[in-house]
Amino acid sequence: MEREPDGAARDEIGPPPEAGAVVLSSLRAALAAAEAALGQVDAPAERRESVRTARRELKSVRALAPLLRLRDDPASQASIDGVLEFSAKANQLLGPLRDRDALARSIQRLADRFADDETRRVTRTVLLATLVFAEADRRDDAQFAATAIERARRAIRQARAAIEHFDERRVSTGSNACAVLARAFDDCRDMLETALEDGDLAALHACRKHATFLALALRPFGRALPAPVRRARGRAKDLAAALGEDRDLAILDVEMRVARTRLVGSPLVSAIDEALKLARLEAFARAEDSARAFLRLGPNRTRRELRVLFEG
Repeated sequence: MEREPDGAARDEIGPPPEAGAVVLSSLRAALAAAEAALGQVDAPAERRESVRTARRELKSVRALAPLLRLRDDPASQASIDGVLEFSAKANQLLGPLRDRDALARSIQRLADRFADDETRRVTRTVLLATLVFAEADRRDDAQFAATAIERARRAIRQARAAIEHFDERRVSTGSNACAVLARAFDDCRDMLETALEDGDLAALHACRKHATFLALALRPFGRALPAPVRRARGRAKDLAAALGEDRDLAILDVEMRVARTRLVGSPLVSAIDEALKLARLEAFARAEDSARAFLRLGPNRTRRELRVLFEG
C-alpha cells in the first residue's frame, strides 16, 4: 500500500489559518456544550440524555485537540496536553453512567425483536430488573450519578481553562493536522484489511477508535469538505456506528451470564439467547459491510484532498 511520507516532510504539513481557526473554534464549542449538558440533570431520563450529549462532545474534543499541536511551542503543547488529560478524565467519570444506559437500550432493542407483545414486555421487564435495576439496588444510584457528573464538570472546566493558554496567533504554525489525519486513515485501512483477511472480530473492533477519530475530527468542516474526504468521513462514521452497536450487544451478552444463573431452566432464557445470537450476527455483518465500504475509498485521492483542505 502506498503511504504518506514519514519524517520532516510530514511535519511541514499544516492547515491554513482558516482551517486551524475552524478546529480551535469547534473544540471550544464542544467543551462548552459538554459542560452545559451536565448543568441540570435531576431526572433520570434527563440525566441519560445529558450524559450521552456530554460524552459525544468530549469525544469531539479528544479528536480535535491533536490537530492543534504545535511542535515548536511548549506552552501551546502543554495547553493541548491539558485539554486531552482533563477531557479524558471527564469521559472516564461518565463512562459507568453511559454503560448502564447503553445496556438498557440494548435490552430494549433485543426485546423489540420478538413479534409477540407479551414476550417483548416480559423480556424487557426481566432483563431490566435482573441486569440494570438490580445494580442500582446495591448502591445509591442517584448519589453515585450526581457525584460522577459533578466531578466530570470540574474536569471539563479545567479543560476549558487549559485551552485558554493556547496561542491563537499561531493556530496553524507547525500544525501536523493533515499528517495526523492521514496516519489515522492509513492505520484504519491497514487494520481493517488484516481483520477481514483473518476474520478477527477483536481486531475489527480495534479499528473503531480510528474510525471515530476521523469522523469527529472532520465533522466541523461539514459540506466544505472535498467530496472524497466527505465520503471518507461518512464511511468512517458508519463503521464506528456499526462497531459500536456490536460492542453494546457484546456487553449485553456478557451481562446475560447473570440472567442465565438466576433464570436457569427458564424457556425465556433460551429464547433470549437465540435472539441475541441473531442480533450479534446481523450487527457483525453490518460492521463487515461498513469495513469493506471504507476499504473501497481511494487512498491516494483521499490523502491528496486532505492536503487541499488543510494547505489550501
